[in-house]
Amino acid sequence: MIIPLLISAVAVFGEGDATALSDRLLMHWNTHATDVYVRNQAVVGVGGGRAAEPTVVFCGNRSHVTAYRAPKLEDLPRREEDPRGLFLEPRDGGAKAWVPYGKTGGIIANLNRSIVKRALSAPDEQAWSVLDVYLKGILHRNVPTDLDHGHMQTLFGMQSMETIHDDIIHEVCQLYSRFPEHPEEHKAALRKWADVQIANGVADNNWDMMQLNYILEIGLALGGADREHYVDVVMNQSSVRNYSVKKLAETGFDPETGIWWECPGYSVCVTLADFAKFATRAKKDLGIDLLEEIPVLKKAFPAAGEYLFPDGMLIGFGDTHPGAIPKEVLEYAKPRTSPFFYAPNASWLVARSGMDPTNDVAFALNASLGNHQHANGISLELYARGYRLAPDAGVGWQLYSGDDYKEYYSQFPAHNTVMVNSRSTCQVMKSYHPFELVAHGENWATVKFREPATNAEQMRTVRYVKDAEGAYFVDVFRSRVPQSVGQSSNPPEWHDYYYHNFGDSLTLNGEVEPTEEIAFVESGLYCLSYIKEKKARRGRGNLVATFDWKRPEGLIRTRLFMNDAEDRTFIQALAPATEGLSRVKSPNYGITRDSRTPCLVVRQKGEAWERPFVAVVDPCGIVERVEFGRNEVRVVRLSGKTDAFAL
Repeated sequence: MIIPLLISAVAVFGEGDATALSDRLLMHWNTHATDVYVRNQAVVGVGGGRAAEPTVVFCGNRSHVTAYRAPKLEDLPRREEDPRGLFLEPRDGGAKAWVPYGKTGGIIANLNRSIVKRALSAPDEQAWSVLDVYLKGILHRNVPTDLDHGHMQTLFGMQSMETIHDDIIHEVCQLYSRFPEHPEEHKAALRKWADVQIANGVADNNWDMMQLNYILEIGLALGGADREHYVDVVMNQSSVRNYSVKKLAETGFDPETGIWWECPGYSVCVTLADFAKFATRAKKDLGIDLLEEIPVLKKAFPAAGEYLFPDGMLIGFGDTHPGAIPKEVLEYAKPRTSPFFYAPNASWLVARSGMDPTNDVAFALNASLGNHQHANGISLELYARGYRLAPDAGVGWQLYSGDDYKEYYSQFPAHNTVMVNSRSTCQVMKSYHPFELVAHGENWATVKFREPATNAEQMRTVRYVKDAEGAYFVDVFRSRVPQSVGQSSNPPEWHDYYYHNFGDSLTLNGEVEPTEEIAFVESGLYCLSYIKEKKARRGRGNLVATFDWKRPEGLIRTRLFMNDAEDRTFIQALAPATEGLSRVKSPNYGITRDSRTPCLVVRQKGEAWERPFVAVVDPCGIVERVEFGRNEVRVVRLSGKTDAFAL
């Protein structure tokens, strides 16, 4: 049913008109501009010489976010090129206006791809015209020029700011393969495109696998000697920005665990999925069994299950939007989930009581090692009662191109961790700061970490306790700045324990009053300005913090008990929305840009090693009280049962 309907729709659109689709491609129809100029990751102009053919308009921005709506294909004028840009409607309403290319986000690339997709089911004359115009437009336009003379120059594709977003290659190759004969210009355009994919990009991470798939597609479409050349490139040849599939696997996978060295979203949903796509194509079109050529894949595909919480979605650290394992990966292996799993090459671990989404619990710890990672120290995520109650905040609303990513989402206060002297941070995206696993059991782990900005020593022990009564978590976090050589005493220091939990409200036992602590002035880090409506608890005594969250199935109440200590302040606050879970449909967390996440900040003046942060998190309502001793914590349940844990 789908194909006839699509063909019918295309036939109505420009029936009998060979150029009805191709005339709506976004091309430099008048100027035939050969050059594109980029500054600050946005197109600022076009020019150069006049090409022999109309050339393809380049994507406007690296970030695909824009304030304007993309027009329907049917509404695009034919053969339009205007120096003012595109005539677009604002998303927030108002009259259409001319918008420079550099403010159009991903509209240009998306429109051209939509036209090529439409051409796949169009009559031959329309399909050929789209292919002919587009490929000649690629051939006769140059790779863009980065006027900043920066890193962008190494990333450009031919249609997009990033080689990996030249997704239109898929449809172009399908369209090319539809026709048995081609002029040399078509072949030269595809060779040029494959060579740009080899020359630009990033060799050692998820980019490379995407590029290898594009190069292989082009080689298979071209056939003959070109096919042999590009198959050899993807299988055996490596260069500074393009590794062969074998070298890439050797570089990125842990041979013991099968885990890839990036955050879950990129490890599983991008890289592993692209390895699966490549393996399928290699088997079908090349007769190559990639799992025999690269044996670590036999570990990698089932190991994807180790990233899962009991809800069946990936844990959320780094630049990750939690979601299911892609179907391409599932075609190669049944996911494996262990009660306890540790991945040293990405510095994360997970402990699960099982995989029942409602009744089982889990926790995950991660540091900052690998690609697409954040500055977060020893970060904690908690799962219970069917929800990620103590979540990672996510990536940000404009992904890693946005200011909110750079200033908040990638930084310490967006995570459940401890920040030292309000200065804790490190290089994000590609990071080199792992924790060390000290000891563990199936339901607990102890890790230690050296915080790079302050040289602080940190150690965290987390465990879950689960039985027929319910479940709770125990978290012990130690942190201190070591004494400098030649000093008789430690310099002034403070340690802030951040804990985010879903809820409509957060209340602390005792009265609270506004406070100016946790502020930009303390260190000059913008992330502190994102913590709002701060109120400190007055008086002393151990803490009981209550997070109440109204859900369709009823109230979910999470209580956090924590020991008091000398020079310790308990602060309730609001943090930005947990953007990472905003895409999850089931369960629906109800997250919007205007959402706020309740946040507890505990400030310890002086060391927090002999006076550690000791928290008991009770999401199931089974704890009556917690007794904190110097060397022991005792959890007294409502049933009367008492559990004791050494500190």
